[in-house]
Amino acid sequence: MSAPGKKPFVLLFALLLFIFLSLGIGVQRSVLALDDIDEELKQLEVVIDIMGMIQKDYVNPEKTKTQDLINGAIHGMVSKLDRYSVYMEKDEAKEFNDQTQGSFGGLGIQFDIVDGWLTVIAPLPGTPADKAEVMSGDRIVEIEGESTRSINIDQVTKKLKGEPGTTVHIVIARKGETKLLEKTITRAIINTNAVEKDEKRMLGGSIGYIRLRDFTRDAAEEVESAVRELQQQGMKGLIFDLRYNGGGLLNVAIKICDLFIEPGKVIMSHKDNRGVETKYYAEKKPMGDFLMAVLVNEYSASASEIVAGCIQDQKRGVIVGPVGHKTLGKGSVQTLYDLKQGASLKLTTAKYYTPAGHSIEDDHGLTPDVFAQITDDQRDAIRKAEKIGYLLPELVGQKSKEEAPHKISVEEVFQPPKAPNGEDSIYDIELYAAYQCLKGAEVLLSLNGAQN
Repeated sequence: MSAPGKKPFVLLFALLLFIFLSLGIGVQRSVLALDDIDEELKQLEVVIDIMGMIQKDYVNPEKTKTQDLINGAIHGMVSKLDRYSVYMEKDEAKEFNDQTQGSFGGLGIQFDIVDGWLTVIAPLPGTPADKAEVMSGDRIVEIEGESTRSINIDQVTKKLKGEPGTTVHIVIARKGETKLLEKTITRAIINTNAVEKDEKRMLGGSIGYIRLRDFTRDAAEEVESAVRELQQQGMKGLIFDLRYNGGGLLNVAIKICDLFIEPGKVIMSHKDNRGVETKYYAEKKPMGDFLMAVLVNEYSASASEIVAGCIQDQKRGVIVGPVGHKTLGKGSVQTLYDLKQGASLKLTTAKYYTPAGHSIEDDHGLTPDVFAQITDDQRDAIRKAEKIGYLLPELVGQKSKEEAPHKISVEEVFQPPKAPNGEDSIYDIELYAAYQCLKGAEVLLSLNGAQN
């Protein structure tokens, strides 16, 4: 250990000054802070002592450069805060900025860190991940031979994204499988719609269905267009599906809420660590007074939770989700700070609040108004059968294909009978629960109208 004297104090002050300057805090403010927290600063002597020990005795001197050790200390400090706060060194910061401003190659996976593991929220339709049969709920335990345990969001992005045509090898743990699944997937340019063509349609005569995949730049316009299209088909109630939607841009979430909420009503707010609150209000005339049910699950996050929380608190509709589950609870704002020497700090600076003042983060997600009676095993079976968003025709008052008149073929006569509980009988139970909610409300409104 260094002998007491002037040198350790100079090193300590220099290290602290470097950290303050790196975070963009002025020198004058730094010196004043030193006076205020003198006792706490003494604890940082341990950092200096450890740095000295490492540089003096560590077996591999190439790893003991001062800048590398300081960067490591900052990484550790930021990683202790939450899974969304990240310190990016110069090369990482440049790559992050490039990815947010242009096209890039990737797999087409929406993901988050759940229980310490990299978890697939949803594969985007038609993307390499979708074609490789990656599924919602899969946990990616390895990327290119490296464990993803305790990995952060930006490290995942760096590993999965890359030049189109290049490959990435991942290992997946899937509920219900006894062995890990290995997949080598070729990256491609990811261009998908927020609302896919076959995920906006009428269910029965009066209930519309729209599934929103993410909150990308044009998502609000796509939702508005889909709503108008269904209104022209006689829609009286809308099921807005936000399941497996990991979120996206805050301003897009606000625009989507503005399609449904009366002007002047609060959409959401966020507060910083000083209690300063910023509120967002609806400004436009809503698209209609049709009934609404919003479908969510434990993978609905961030912007999805903002929309669902707004619809719920403003009594614009009901939230429907699987029994035993809330939404993910990702209710925080990240601010990007450009630091000296090209580094960046992405720091959680505020929390989202619903119109009624509920913290999405602190409450660990939103609680549905209506729970669909479905088991996790049934949900897995629906996903594997690719029946998300599908209802049996007879459930919505339509004739099934079997009931439609057709000429019987010889092959059909001798075809083995289908199992009564086979894949053909699988349908989206959560969607049906939302459908029943709206049909029930529709009947009550009609009865009330008849009485009046």
